[in-house]
Amino acid sequence: MAQNSYFVPGFGISRTVIQNEIRYHCGPDAIVRPYTHQGRDGFLVTTAGPALTKAQIQDLKDASREYEEKQAQRGDDTTELFVNKPVPVGQKIRRSG
Repeated sequence: MAQNSYFVPGFGISRTVIQNEIRYHCGPDAIVRPYTHQGRDGFLVTTAGPALTKAQIQDLKDASREYEEKQAQRGDDTTELFVNKPVPVGQKIRRSG
């Protein structure tokens, strides 16, 4: 069976959630990886199975929201929830060559 690849915009979808659930939605051979298409961050899904439906994408967004909320609560004992709080990372300086 032929493999199909397509882009899924990543807004509202957690990488952890889509990687854990893609086989459930698209079949056991489905793989997903981070991908940028026309300047938009998201995921490249490769599968011989069916493409994700709008309802499945919404399910992934809902599951991602729940996952992010649980992750935010795990890190803090505060009652206020701040999803997608900034995380410090090392800066790479690009040199033009």
